[in-house]
Amino acid sequence: MIKLIAMATMLIDHIGAVFFPEILWLRIIGRISFPLFAWGIARGYRYTRSFRRYAVRLLAVGLVSQLPYVLLFGPLFDEKYLNVCFTLLDGLLVLKLYDSRRLPAPVRVAGIAALLALSHFMNLEYGIYGVLTVLFFHLFWEDKNMFVYQGILTLGGTMLYRFHPIQLFSVLSSLLPTCLRKYDFKLNKYVQYGFYPIHIILLLLIRGFTG
Repeated sequence: MIKLIAMATMLIDHIGAVFFPEILWLRIIGRISFPLFAWGIARGYRYTRSFRRYAVRLLAVGLVSQLPYVLLFGPLFDEKYLNVCFTLLDGLLVLKLYDSRRLPAPVRVAGIAALLALSHFMNLEYGIYGVLTVLFFHLFWEDKNMFVYQGILTLGGTMLYRFHPIQLFSVLSSLLPTCLRKYDFKLNKYVQYGFYPIHIILLLLIRGFTG
């Protein structure tokens, strides 16, 4: 259920960005999507049978999606970004480092700091804010105050990256995992990983046909 909501709201957001930039409520709905994908990474990390395969799948989807992503959204941005799959992958690596007990604490801290810096200087979509969102869902998995923590993080991210103020609506997404977790179900992996590149390519084709 949660993954389907994340996909639906992302699609609405991208339709608004590409075809109806003047309709703000489409973008407001879309603010819900990224934190839900970040929650999905935290969940997937907990339950995956193979961390390596999980990371490789995210990397593959990011690589396949990057060219269509740039072609579709490049004119809308002042600078080029790496798509959100790379942000989620960076967040996944942060979780692995954070939980590693084989490495000394200073090494883990340095590694996490390096991954956060990478997300910023490599222009990953949502940057440090995006990676920390994944980490926050992991750290506060069962915490009823997650809404407050995400609100503080989102406010900081909005100020750091000068997001549009509508980004603050993304805080509402932290309520959904708590409310809908018992209705969650396993999604077909081809649907789960194919949605991102396929919907971008379809929107790119529609824009090309409609001019």
